[in-house]
Amino acid sequence: MSGEEEARSALERELYWAEEATPRPAMDALQVRDALLDYSGLLRADARRVVPLGEPNLGSPSRWRRQAKLRLFRVLRPISWRYDRLLAELGELNAALAGRVAVLEAEVERLKGEDAGTGGPE
Repeated sequence: MSGEEEARSALERELYWAEEATPRPAMDALQVRDALLDYSGLLRADARRVVPLGEPNLGSPSRWRRQAKLRLFRVLRPISWRYDRLLAELGELNAALAGRVAVLEAEVERLKGEDAGTGGPE
């Protein structure tokens, strides 16, 4: 690897890790619920596959290494199937909770509006 390739690789690595530290934008309860439902759907789909789509740990520039990783993953996959299902159920429970929070937020806003209309407690 040349010095320029090494520098480029180091820069790409730093940018990758810096991106992970970027905070997520603020979301309301309904957006959180939708994101959790998407996530749980993805996990449910992955639980039915032998090799999940976009599994980053199975990639390699070397063909033999990629095949070895795939074989090892297939051997160990039954161990992780249960956890995909459990994490999907957890995501669905969290989505239901986020839906309830959205309803409660709407109720609080309604009550604040009523309180402001009546002049508040005296």
